[in-house]
Amino acid sequence: MLSDVLRIVRLSGAVFFRADLALPWAARSVSAEELKQMLLPRAQQMIPFHVVEHGRCWMAVDGSVPVELADGDVIVLPHCKEHTIASDIALAPVPMKDIFPRPNGRVSTIAVGEGKARTRIVCGFLHCDEQLFNPLCHGLPDIIHVRTTAEPPGSLLPALIDSMTREAQADQDGTACLLSRVSELVFIEVLRRHIASLGPDTIGWLGALKDPLVGRALRLLHGSPEHPWTVDDLSHQVGASRSLLADRFRQFVGQPPMQYLTAWRLQLAASLLQNGAPSISAIALQVGYESEPAFNRAFKRHTGVPPATWRDRNSARDQALGKAG
Repeated sequence: MLSDVLRIVRLSGAVFFRADLALPWAARSVSAEELKQMLLPRAQQMIPFHVVEHGRCWMAVDGSVPVELADGDVIVLPHCKEHTIASDIALAPVPMKDIFPRPNGRVSTIAVGEGKARTRIVCGFLHCDEQLFNPLCHGLPDIIHVRTTAEPPGSLLPALIDSMTREAQADQDGTACLLSRVSELVFIEVLRRHIASLGPDTIGWLGALKDPLVGRALRLLHGSPEHPWTVDDLSHQVGASRSLLADRFRQFVGQPPMQYLTAWRLQLAASLLQNGAPSISAIALQVGYESEPAFNRAFKRHTGVPPATWRDRNSARDQALGKAG
């Protein structure tokens, strides 16, 4: 199911900076909307992450306890919350927009100060295409922090981080493309570690994946979205009463099973529309609607426009986003 969502949501890496900072230093991020305008105006959602190449520093996200970072640490900000990153969190920060250059398709290095004690950080920004329904990003915390030095021998994440920092230093032909792909893998690895750390009673879509009852129900809905599911049918398949499944599904996911199924079907349809599926009638059948008019009504009810109009609008946006990248 995680693979389903990652495939459909369309996560892409874009824009890298390498900061080489002499102590003392402190920088303050901009808002999510300002960040998009600076880096990738057509993006729907930006997900910043920082990898500490060398040194130590602090990260303070508004409303959260500051986190100390060291060599090899990765920190991901799924909701693009405003934050301060500094050698000393008590310092008055400089706005990042004052020191970060405009993206130019390469890895820009920002050097601040001339002291010998320095911190080096690789800063990357993923953009996430939310489309209609994205249970993944909504279920993530404000901060995900992984210490790669604590990873077991042979772990993939430290190898990815090492490749990322080396490539960022080299900044040669093809570096931006390679870093974009590596950043997506880093995000997936960080996400897998976050899911593994969740307790059995964690509420939300990610917690639901680990719940025996709701997890089975989600696997069935994702495995066969075209099936004419009912709550009775689904509860029979998972071996629970209708009321127990409905209550537990709502507790974890925040909505009834059939409402979730509708949202997921429309997300699949949006992906097919965006990827050039041959016809709207074929899409309707593929995602579980008996007729094209029924699909059109459901799609317009959720988006405000018919499928064909939505496809035309998003095709134009994707072309603009490709040119900007």
